Amino acid sequence: MSNGIAVVMIGCGNFARRYHVPTLLADQAVTLAAIFDPQPGPAVTALAAQTGATLVDRIEKLPQPPGRTVAPTFAIVTTPHALHAGHVAFALDQGWAVLCDKPFVLTAAEATTLADRAEALGLANAVAFNRRLDPGCLRARAIIRAGGIGAPRYVETIQLGYEREGWFLVPELGGGGPFTGRATHMADIVPWLLDRPPTSLRARLRGGSATRADHGGFIDLLFGDLECRMTCIEEGWHMWDEIRIFGDDGMIELRRPMHLPIGWTLGVQTRRCAAGETLAADPTPGDATRDFLAALRDGTQPACTFRDAILSAAIVETAFTSARGDGGWRPLT
Repeated sequence: MSNGIAVVMIGCGNFARRYHVPTLLADQAVTLAAIFDPQPGPAVTALAAQTGATLVDRIEKLPQPPGRTVAPTFAIVTTPHALHAGHVAFALDQGWAVLCDKPFVLTAAEATTLADRAEALGLANAVAFNRRLDPGCLRARAIIRAGGIGAPRYVETIQLGYEREGWFLVPELGGGGPFTGRATHMADIVPWLLDRPPTSLRARLRGGSATRADHGGFIDLLFGDLECRMTCIEEGWHMWDEIRIFGDDGMIELRRPMHLPIGWTLGVQTRRCAAGETLAADPTPGDATRDFLAALRDGTQPACTFRDAILSAAIVETAFTSARGDGGWRPLT
C-alpha cells in the first residue's frame, strides 16, 4: 500500500478551511482528491484549482479516488449538523474512513447505527472533538485521575453566545441552537475528564420557533453523587467558554481565551492555594485532523471514535427531551 492518503471533503465551509485544510496541505503525503460543496464560493473554487481537487455540487457526483491498495481514502464530513448522519452514511457506503466534525449526529440511535456500520466494514472513524487533544484538557484529566484535587464533588460549565445568523439558526440544518452547536462539546469533554458516564439529567430550554432554533438553556447532569451544571445560552459575553471542577482538595479551571478560536488555559489550585499550576492555551489548529491521519497510518485508535461519541449525542438528545417535556430528570442508560 502506498503511504499516500486521498481525502474527500464533504463540505468545505469557513471552519473546514481554517481547521482541517491547512493540516492537509502541509502533509506532502496527502492528496485533496475531491470537494463537495452545494454552493461553492470563491475560496472553495480557488482551493479546488490550487489542489486539483474535483469540485462537485451534489454528493452523488463525488468521484471514487484510487482503491485502498493504491491510496487509502478518508472523508471529512464538515457540513451543517443535521446533515451529518446522511453524509457519514454515504461516505461509509463508498468504503471511506470518516472523520466527522462535532456534533456527531443528533440522536443516540443514529450514532449507534453509524458506529456499528463503520466497525462492521473495518473502516477507521472519528469525531473531531478537538478538546480531547488539547494540552490543557489532557493535563486536567491526568490530574483528576491521579487524585490531584481529591475526589471531584461539583462541576460547572459556562458557555455564552452563539452564531448570530446563517444555517446554524435554521432547525432543518442546525438541528437545534446552542445545545447542539456548543453544549455538545461539554457533553463529550466532562465525562471524559471525569472518566465516568452520567446517570441522569434534566434540562430547561429557552425556546425558539418553527423557523428559528432555540436560544439555549441549562442542563443538570448527575454522575452518581456528583452534580454538574451546564449553562449554554446565547446571552452574555459572546463565546465565553469555561469548565470548573471542584474536588475535596482543590479545583481545576479550564478556559478558552477570548482572543483565540481554540485552545484552553489550565489553572489548578490545591492545598488552600499553597500549590498551583498553570498552562497556557495552545491555539494550533488541526489536532483532530493530524490525529486521524496518524490513526490511518499507524493503526492506532483516534482520540474519539464514533462509539465514543454516542454518549455526547445521547446527552444532548435527552436534554432536549427533558426541556421540551416537563423539565424533569431523565435516565441516561
